[in-house]
Amino acid sequence: MIHFPFDQSHLNYDTLAHDFLKTCQTTNTADQLKLIITSYRETPVTVDKTIRLITFIHHLLKTTHQFPLGTLLEELIPTLSLNTSSTSYPIWILITQFLISCLRSMDAQDIHHSGITTTIIHGIIKHILMELTRLPITSINSIQTQCFNAGKELMDIFLIHSVSDPFIENNPKIHSIGTTSFFDIIYSSPDIYGHFLNGVVAGSNEPSILNHSIWTLTMDYMVISTEQDTRLLDHIPTAMAINIIKHVLREINSLPPNLTTQQVNCLNKGKKLINILLLGPSGDGVGVVSHYDIIVALPDVYGNFMRGTFAQSIHWTMEKFVNELGKRRRHLAFLMMPPDASWPLISRMSRRHEYNDLTTRTSYHMFEGDLIEYVTEGSSTNIETHFRDMLFQRASMDEFRQLAISLTQTGLDTSQIRKAMVSKIRDVLLCIQHYSNNEKDTKRKKESFNAIPTATGEDIQMSIPSNIDLWELMTETADQLYSFVSADSLLFLSKVSTQVIQRDLKEDEKLFGKLVKLYNFEQTESIDAFSIRDLSLQCAINLMKSHIKDLINIKQRYPSIAASLQYAGLCYQIQAYFNSYYHSNVATNSTLFSNLNIQEMTKIAMESQLRQDVVPYTLYVYLVPTKTDVHVLGYPSCTYIKGGKLSYKLLDLLSVNGKHRLLQLIYKMMLDSEWGPRYQPNAANVVCVPPSVLDVVYKLIYSAPCSAELMIKEIFDKLRRCDKMVRVKHTEETQTDNEQLSDQTVRWFHSMVQLMNYRFIQFLKYSPISSGLLHHIRYSVSYLENRQAYQALESFVINIICMQNDVKLLRSLDDPQRDKPIWFAESEVLARMMVCTISRLFKTRGQADIKTEQIYRVLSTLYEYKLDWSPEVMKYFPQVVQSFYNSPDSPNQLAPTRISITPQKVQQVLSSNKGITGFLVHGRPEFERIAIPYFSILDNQSSLLCFLWAIALTRKTTDCFNMGAVRKALLLIPPSRMGTNTIDFVDFILMVDYPVGSSESYLSLLDTFIWKNQWVSFNHVLFALTRGNIRPDKLNKAMKYIRYLLLESPEFQQRVSKWDSLDINNRPWAEEDFHEKLMDYLREYPEYHCFEGYGMRQFEPVVELPNQPLRLPIYYTNNISDFIALMEHLIMRLIEYRQTQLLMDVLDKYGHLFHHHQNALSCITSILLYYHSSPVMTNPRVLKIILRLLDFDLFPVAPEAKEYAFNDDCDSSLFDAGYFERLIYKLAERLNPKRCSPRMNPNLPERHFREIGSPAVEGIYVATLEIMLTQVPASTIIKRLLDMTLLRESYHVGVSALSIHAIGLLIPLLPVDQFSEPLWKELNDLVMFNPYLLEVSEPCRLIRCGIPKSVNGKYSMSQSLPDLTSTAILNDSISARLRKAMIFPYIFNDYTFNLHNYSTNAPNSFLTLFHSIVHYSSLDVFEVFLENLKRLRNSGEIKTDVQLLYVCFLIGPAIHRIEKLDTIDAGFLIELMHMVKQVTQLIDMKDGWSTQALEQVYDFLYHIRSRFLKSPELTLQIKEIIKSMNPPISQRLMRLVMH
Repeated sequence: MIHFPFDQSHLNYDTLAHDFLKTCQTTNTADQLKLIITSYRETPVTVDKTIRLITFIHHLLKTTHQFPLGTLLEELIPTLSLNTSSTSYPIWILITQFLISCLRSMDAQDIHHSGITTTIIHGIIKHILMELTRLPITSINSIQTQCFNAGKELMDIFLIHSVSDPFIENNPKIHSIGTTSFFDIIYSSPDIYGHFLNGVVAGSNEPSILNHSIWTLTMDYMVISTEQDTRLLDHIPTAMAINIIKHVLREINSLPPNLTTQQVNCLNKGKKLINILLLGPSGDGVGVVSHYDIIVALPDVYGNFMRGTFAQSIHWTMEKFVNELGKRRRHLAFLMMPPDASWPLISRMSRRHEYNDLTTRTSYHMFEGDLIEYVTEGSSTNIETHFRDMLFQRASMDEFRQLAISLTQTGLDTSQIRKAMVSKIRDVLLCIQHYSNNEKDTKRKKESFNAIPTATGEDIQMSIPSNIDLWELMTETADQLYSFVSADSLLFLSKVSTQVIQRDLKEDEKLFGKLVKLYNFEQTESIDAFSIRDLSLQCAINLMKSHIKDLINIKQRYPSIAASLQYAGLCYQIQAYFNSYYHSNVATNSTLFSNLNIQEMTKIAMESQLRQDVVPYTLYVYLVPTKTDVHVLGYPSCTYIKGGKLSYKLLDLLSVNGKHRLLQLIYKMMLDSEWGPRYQPNAANVVCVPPSVLDVVYKLIYSAPCSAELMIKEIFDKLRRCDKMVRVKHTEETQTDNEQLSDQTVRWFHSMVQLMNYRFIQFLKYSPISSGLLHHIRYSVSYLENRQAYQALESFVINIICMQNDVKLLRSLDDPQRDKPIWFAESEVLARMMVCTISRLFKTRGQADIKTEQIYRVLSTLYEYKLDWSPEVMKYFPQVVQSFYNSPDSPNQLAPTRISITPQKVQQVLSSNKGITGFLVHGRPEFERIAIPYFSILDNQSSLLCFLWAIALTRKTTDCFNMGAVRKALLLIPPSRMGTNTIDFVDFILMVDYPVGSSESYLSLLDTFIWKNQWVSFNHVLFALTRGNIRPDKLNKAMKYIRYLLLESPEFQQRVSKWDSLDINNRPWAEEDFHEKLMDYLREYPEYHCFEGYGMRQFEPVVELPNQPLRLPIYYTNNISDFIALMEHLIMRLIEYRQTQLLMDVLDKYGHLFHHHQNALSCITSILLYYHSSPVMTNPRVLKIILRLLDFDLFPVAPEAKEYAFNDDCDSSLFDAGYFERLIYKLAERLNPKRCSPRMNPNLPERHFREIGSPAVEGIYVATLEIMLTQVPASTIIKRLLDMTLLRESYHVGVSALSIHAIGLLIPLLPVDQFSEPLWKELNDLVMFNPYLLEVSEPCRLIRCGIPKSVNGKYSMSQSLPDLTSTAILNDSISARLRKAMIFPYIFNDYTFNLHNYSTNAPNSFLTLFHSIVHYSSLDVFEVFLENLKRLRNSGEIKTDVQLLYVCFLIGPAIHRIEKLDTIDAGFLIELMHMVKQVTQLIDMKDGWSTQALEQVYDFLYHIRSRFLKSPELTLQIKEIIKSMNPPISQRLMRLVMH
């Protein structure tokens, strides 16, 4: 090794160089060089040592051409430092200048072999950059400047590749080394540029704009790198480019307002870099980032954008750039939000997505500021409007609770509920005031409050308004408020009466003072004064007087209260009168509260406000008197104590607390106990609840549904407990012999099932628990043994199935937690009913997001055997249900087929087993030992009824049977299997070939089976005859049986005649004597359940009946009511089998009974929708007969509809354009919570007793009915609705957004196959031919950072624009450009803004309607939407950028739902990209020009780009489409598919 004497001043460098090279002949040159440099680095490093080393290396370079310069650089560069020592700066300059001269003096070949690798270059540049940052930012001296320039010059050699850089002054042609770009340095230097790589702000090493030298150097190198290699931009990650831009923006924002020349230079460098990264070197938009990327990044720089501004101020030099990006963000926000999104939430009908408004979507976070403005203007819903809609529509407390819980989980403020409640109260008050006569009543006599009232209270006169019908709005509001206050977990309110009001009265009386200010004295003396309302303040003072401090001087504290206190005497009179007349006489007068006039009811209601519990306790004693007056409920053992009856009008007027307290008393004393109702000790043998008590429960719950909701839940929880007991008994009956349930529990179960089935179906139909009701009785429906209870239960299950109105039923049925695999294994009746309901739901509500596999799974679990269907029935099933029953791959094909009972098999068994006939005919014990074991086998039970028929047919009578033996055999059949066995029986009698002319005998024989012996249920037989799989050769025979049973046989007709003679009110809440009338009917036509009809007279046995079951009370059950529920099924089958005449005859005869149907409106509407395409329904006579099934006095139906239904001479010409216009306006009125939808027609029922309590839902059903009954062609209806929306023909004034939403809500409810095609055709025509959409939008320059320029010493923003005529498409005249600039924004504007500014236009209006339709539609609509997009694209008519943008506006607001469609979501993206290609090929935009519409399209594409990467296959397809586009569009969009 050669020793280098660094400490000697006189050296012979030639000799040293010679010795070094000689030594290198035996050792590695690089190793020798490393040793010398290591020796050099030993401290102290001086200038002299440096000069000696440089001189030595210089001599080496002169003598050899293969010098390891790479090693020299790698070892020597780390020795450089710019610390503050006195020698560091000269050494830096010496070494860097020497290295620069070395690199420049060597030719390219020598440099190639010198060992300068990329790693060494990166290390050099990184070290120099790190050291340059040590230099001071300000006050830099000349030697420091030389150091910086020397370091930069050295980096230039590696970073600038044979390019003359205009930013580097006096820079000769650079001889570059390597291919390194500055971005390579960024990648390899996370300690310096980590904030560029990962977005995290680094420490002091990051380039700061305050350090203008480093800032300029960094910006220059990045710009030069992109200019040197145009393909470099393709490899720069977007995320890194965004981080760079964010850093530049932050640094610019730190500049002072007044800029120096140096700061302007730094600013321009940063802006130039942004422009290159954004627009590319050519300025045509082919950069690394899109405008959208920067828009998304801006909040990271300037804070969140709220209320029109960012949280931080923006430097004035960037304001124009940021504002332009803000405009783009706002345009994108408008694209992602429909022109109007104020869609009313339809409680009880809305799908899950409708509860999530724009403010709750995570993808809209970047539009948060715009959304707040959008919501404030009323153009979008929010949580408060949801709650307001729910309050107006009388939603259940469960719905409020569930929505509130979801808000809590997402961190949103549930105080919105309180705001909505306040709005509801205000709306109701304003509504009542609007319809009230507020003039002073001069005719009213001044009351004498000191007079002693007479026994009848005639001296007490209550003020009753003429518009008292509106009081139901206040009752409803009070019930909701009471419920919220009680549910303190929902509103964060404690019990108001004890913890809020009492404390307020004892302290500052702040709340009480506000209450006093609300008092309206003028109102109390107006013509429409109402004592219950106007004396409420006195009632409140009376209730809380013990808590009011200084009550004597209250007038002095509150002078305004003096006017109201003058009525205090009246309050005392009411209390005294109630005590003396009602409370004192209630125990002895069973008609005390009967036939009360409105004056008396008002007094009692006032008393309920004055004293909390007096009225409820008095009414309870009236209902359940202490005097024992025992009556029976059918059977003698079903005893109850008869009490008084209460009118619904009285109960409605009671205070909410009074209603609730009375309900609590009834439940605790009558319904809650496991041992039956609690009577007085002298009524020990009374075991049943009085029917009048159940009647009051029914009326109270309907009157106060929110506050009474817990009682309904408790009833169903108890039903579920009973259901579990049934299951336990069923699973353990082979091990133990204990009773299934206690008698009282079965009695309670039966009573509650009756109450729910015959009075609460319309209440339950729209409740949140509707879809899950079957879970409460799933075991009882299979295993319940009491036949009387099962009959009511089966009827209840049928009504539960038929009332379903939401496909979430499928999710409930698919419950994986249930341990009962088959829902209705024993009952083909219930299974078929459920299939029909599922088909109806899918056909009228759509399949939504329920997957086909789940549907198949549910259909497979309904019944244990394969269900077959006639082609006539299957024709109307939705496609998914059809495929389940027809597809060879369906699970249905794996189900076993149930073996039918044929006449040959029956004859064979009877011939070979004489014991069966012997037992059934003679009942002898020796035959019993043969027959009973035979019928105890489950598979043999279905033949029993067939045996009876065959024997009776042979002997032409049923009198030949031993009735006791027959009963004993029939009792072996479980109640749950009687329906299935009846189907087998009906199949059998249809297969039997009867002698010609014997029809009268076998038809009358069927009567005997049904009515005299009651072996089979009339309704089971009707169902079996219309179950849906009657063979074609047996169809006529089945219809003959139906005609006989309903129209020829006197049996059922006589029963209906008796029923009609009782004049039972079809408004059950107004029927005070229903139970008496029912008993009158059953005494004449008794109904039995255990085949004991031969031994009973009415409900008393006349012969000894073994195996007597527990007799249960009869409150509502009867064949007529059950037939009414079955009528819907009967109508459907007769339509499907095209039995037109039979259908008309049956409905003519029994149609009036349908007025008693609990869901008549929804039932008839569903029939019209489901069978819209049926040839039977095109017959006006059939349609009108079906319409007459409705009691039009119960519903707010248009007079034209009623006229059409009842006038045979009317035709569809009655329904002109005005009819449909009024229909929509009426529906919009029913959707508006501010209008409150008051009952203006006194003939209509009270809102809470209507079939549909929600004004909105009722309005929807009525509107649907009013459309479907017209028989006007679907295309004409759609045209008339669109004429309104698009201002065509006679319409000159735009309709409100709510009216458009009413149309959008209505159209998805109409039959898709007829009503959707005209709508999509209209959309296509509008997109292809609307003149506004055929225009190309205004040309625009791509947004870029403007460069400040100095004018007279001041800097201003300017941007040079090329000549507009350089592109052909831009050669529009000034007038054409002005027209475009004026029209274009209104197409995509806020609809309400357009409406108020007389700028409505067809594209904008249709866009509003379209998104309303999509919002209210099932996901199924998107399949049709996609097909329509394909037709649009293939038409070749999509030629302009405005058309393309319009398509984006169609897709954008619905993208959050489209992405849920795994099968077709990619199709939307592919079609959209094809359209982009079509349009951009026709619009030749170059030189940095674009159009306003295209730029919005590009922003939208980038906003949804994550969808392009959903799968590799989709990404590849999109990439190929983009590649085929014209440049520079293809390059701009390629990053959409880059990970």
